[in-house]
Amino acid sequence: MNAADESDGADWLFDLLTDGTPDTYVAYAEDYFERPVARTAVASVQSGTPLTRETVTALSPTADFAALAVRARELGYAVDDRPTL
Repeated sequence: MNAADESDGADWLFDLLTDGTPDTYVAYAEDYFERPVARTAVASVQSGTPLTRETVTALSPTADFAALAVRARELGYAVDDRPTL
């Protein structure tokens, strides 16, 4: 087997993430994590909508939003951390 025939799975994962539809990622995540995944939250992230507390909570109810917001900003992702009304 030559290097061109070898794959570490990155191509498959990249295709999954760049498919353009939230349904592909949701199907993968629900299978992998064995729990429901909020399609609307995935669609929001994929479309580049600023990250909100609601989106983060829909994807991971126990996530630390403040810590995640810091990291998202470091990566150049927009964050909307205004309090919800």
